Amino acid sequence: MIAEESRYWAPSGNLIPGGPSTWNILDWDQRRLISVTVDAVQEDDETAIEHLKRHIDSLGPDVYAIHVTLEGDLISSSTDPEEDDYLCPYYPPLEEIQRPDWVKTVRRSELLELERLIPNIDLVSYKPSAETPTPRKVVFKYYFFLQFIHRRWDEMNIWIRLPPHPNIVPFDRIVLDEVNGNFVGFTTLYIPGGTVAENTSRVFKLEWLEQLTQVVDDLNFKYGIVHQDIAARNLLVDPETDALLLFDFGYSGRIGEYYEAKDRDDVKGVIFTLYEIITRDEHFRSVPFDQQNPADVEGMAEWVKHPDVKLDHPVSDYRSVLSKWVKRRREGKQISIYTEAPEYIHWPNIKDPPEIEVVTPASEYYPAFTNKVVPWVESRRDKPKDSIVYWERPPQGKVEPGTLVFADGKVKVRQPEQ
Repeated sequence: MIAEESRYWAPSGNLIPGGPSTWNILDWDQRRLISVTVDAVQEDDETAIEHLKRHIDSLGPDVYAIHVTLEGDLISSSTDPEEDDYLCPYYPPLEEIQRPDWVKTVRRSELLELERLIPNIDLVSYKPSAETPTPRKVVFKYYFFLQFIHRRWDEMNIWIRLPPHPNIVPFDRIVLDEVNGNFVGFTTLYIPGGTVAENTSRVFKLEWLEQLTQVVDDLNFKYGIVHQDIAARNLLVDPETDALLLFDFGYSGRIGEYYEAKDRDDVKGVIFTLYEIITRDEHFRSVPFDQQNPADVEGMAEWVKHPDVKLDHPVSDYRSVLSKWVKRRREGKQISIYTEAPEYIHWPNIKDPPEIEVVTPASEYYPAFTNKVVPWVESRRDKPKDSIVYWERPPQGKVEPGTLVFADGKVKVRQPEQ
């Protein structure tokens, strides 16, 4: 279930001097946008979120907007589609991906929701084929706001082009919408057991550190890719091979290009990750990336192991392996652009959507006119209903036992066995 502190987000607002103020609040649990209006200046979106929290459980699924007092008491709610402020993002066609032959697809409507993990990521299952009786558990990563389109596009393209690696979570399938057959996300294989950050009862093995440094080397020097989010929360352990697995390429990019951020250097990420695993002290990374200095932990005479942490070697052995690797990385040959890597990965940039004509009606000040625009987003209230990719779903806390919720938000009641 999505944590309450992560459930709401305000992507936009309309603040008029002197009021009223409207904040568009997204409920990640229901994947639903609701406008919250007060008759005053309210520059703080957190206040609007708190107002919505008070009423979210009593609002019907067709409510687009609410009007509240300064104290948050409900004045009115609206089901008028003209007050629907959701902007549908562009979903690129499958053929633009130029996918390798082995990469398969699955329709979003085939994915059965099992758990809502965090915003934009769910645990789901589906049957890979009619001949496969056992459903496959996978992690579904998607987007329904424009802000996430380029990250999802690049992450998917990196994952499908990386060769199979013993220390990277396997890619599963590209997910297509059931309306137009376009790209809306992707799935990766579900690895049980929890992340290294979540499952702290495991012994963190020295060989896992060695595997982490190896996969980082391969990404950087073999494929020209920087991960840029090395952390215990992005590490799993394969229960079959006992190998450490890296996942989440949401911040990754090609070395020397616009998505590479020097402050998110992978060597720096490995240093802090090991330190945090051993000590459970995370305060060095609680500051902005440009203020995180690995020398702060490298220069410590001793890393004090947390009493609950289990290791299979002395702390000094982990630090020795890390120090040798860091020295080699810093003093060895570097690459400045991803094409210098022997097996560099390249993928097409996402293309602009086809232009459309938008007619602006006449007013008392000017005549009607037509513009051609590139529709990265389109107002849902202006789109034909049969062309809309809907994402709304019932709140997880209200899903009754025996009720099936699919990734397209549709609900089906499981029939009792005869």
